[in-house]
Amino acid sequence: MQSAPPTAPSSAQSPTLLVLTPGAAAGFDSQRIIYVRQDHRIEYFAHNEWVDTPSRMLQGLLVDTMARSGVFSAVSPASGAAGGDIRLDTEIVRLQHEFQTQPSQVRFTLRATLVEDRSRRVLAWREFDTVVAAASDDPYGGVTAASAAVQATLQRLAMFSRKAIADWRPTR
Repeated sequence: MQSAPPTAPSSAQSPTLLVLTPGAAAGFDSQRIIYVRQDHRIEYFAHNEWVDTPSRMLQGLLVDTMARSGVFSAVSPASGAAGGDIRLDTEIVRLQHEFQTQPSQVRFTLRATLVEDRSRRVLAWREFDTVVAAASDDPYGGVTAASAAVQATLQRLAMFSRKAIADWRPTR
């Protein structure tokens, strides 16, 4: 995965961003790799799994993408001591290898909400749904398609954030 070089924040007035650890919908919060052969029936690969939960793997990618977007003056993972202007809340709604089509495909759905930290006002939210065809109908093909789906979604999230923050002014 290559990232574009960072761009300078648009102005000294650019907000800071705290990225919370993504949540995950029920069933999508484990290291087990999910696949689907028929609607409404989730199955798991028996001998393959993620190195960590998708939500924990995604947080670093979110921080990196948002830092490189040029929208924010600073971006950091949320911790108990850190404060910021804007908070990014995300939830993995779906990350699954689907075998109902040929070729098989991976679907990644991410819900994102930008919240002004001080007022708790929701600035914008969107659900991103990305589907990428798998190069092969096996776990490796699914993992490479998942990587492409996540990268495409993160780029869309960065563009969405730029638009959502363009007219933002801090609440006093």
